[in-house]
Amino acid sequence: MGDAMTGGFVVAPAELAGLAIRLRAGAREVWLVRERVAAVDVAASRPLSPQTFEVVRTRLREAMEALDRAERSAVDLADRLAENARSYEAVDAAAATRLLDVAPPVADRPPAVVAARGAEPAFTLPTTYVGTVTVRPVGRGARIAPVAPVIPVTPVPRVTRDGDGIVARAKRWADLRLGYSMSGLHEGYRTDCSGLVSMAWGLPPPGLTTVTLPEVSHPIAKDDLRPGDILLNTAPGAAGHTLIFAGWADESHTRYFAYEESGSKGAHHATVPYPYWPGHGTFRPYRLDG
Repeated sequence: MGDAMTGGFVVAPAELAGLAIRLRAGAREVWLVRERVAAVDVAASRPLSPQTFEVVRTRLREAMEALDRAERSAVDLADRLAENARSYEAVDAAAATRLLDVAPPVADRPPAVVAARGAEPAFTLPTTYVGTVTVRPVGRGARIAPVAPVIPVTPVPRVTRDGDGIVARAKRWADLRLGYSMSGLHEGYRTDCSGLVSMAWGLPPPGLTTVTLPEVSHPIAKDDLRPGDILLNTAPGAAGHTLIFAGWADESHTRYFAYEESGSKGAHHATVPYPYWPGHGTFRPYRLDG
């Protein structure tokens, strides 16, 4: 940063940010259509014959997959546009002030150095530098503008796989009320039911699915359930579901507390009948291996 930065950078970050917002709104519309398709899927299972239902179900699944791809593409493009807008704003700000050089504050320099080298000597930042620096903009005389100090990055805490740690991580998502999406990401993980479990279990992002979660876990008995275990329906796609067991809600073990990502409520805490609400398939308890 010792050399002068000159020239301009003509961009339109506001237009990029606006386009990103419109793309996100479009992705939201796609998601709503997908939810309606899923509702039709459930409603169609009652009046149709098994043969007709399978045909309709296949067509609906294809439509849902196409909508998922459309939503994912819109969200990815919106993310890139928003990032570009932020980058352009930062470059515009630097180019507008045309930073000339970097120097330590005059008050921090020994008087002999000030007398020998003047008020603003050239200065090269060391390899490791966590103090304050000052910059002198072009065309503004000798006025010194302070720059914020470098803030060290706090390391990410180590992920533990004990039951309390698993439940605590699930609660963090529920407290944020993260919306449900099979393609959206938070902290690198999908914000769907299996993405929540993968995050809480400390699995690699973006997470496993209801089909692949048994690869890192094993079935257990109902009476062996403890906080951090899951209830799992291993059906593929939208037909499968999973949630995190957080403790029994009654002495008869007919209801339990759980953390769950669902299309209607997003990430939330709930009291659920064992093993799950009727009409949603077969659920079995599983425990993370290791």
